[in-house]
Amino acid sequence: TLYETLKEVAEGESHIVTSKNGRNVVLISQDEYNKLLDECQILRAIATGVADLDSNRTVTHKQASAKLRKLKSSWK
Repeated sequence: TLYETLKEVAEGESHIVTSKNGRNVVLISQDEYNKLLDECQILRAIATGVADLDSNRTVTHKQASAKLRKLKSSWK
């Protein structure tokens, strides 16, 4: 039943629902959905970092520390 399926999804299982037109949908819990969003954000950040490295858009640790100290002093 739909109730049982939703209960299983809420408990962490995923379900694929096939429609008559052949277009499937996936049911996942909100927790799993949130985890997927978090993973996507992390992967985007990694990809941005790699692109920055490839394009030499980097700063040294010393430069980053100096920028952070300057920013911190403006908060006071």
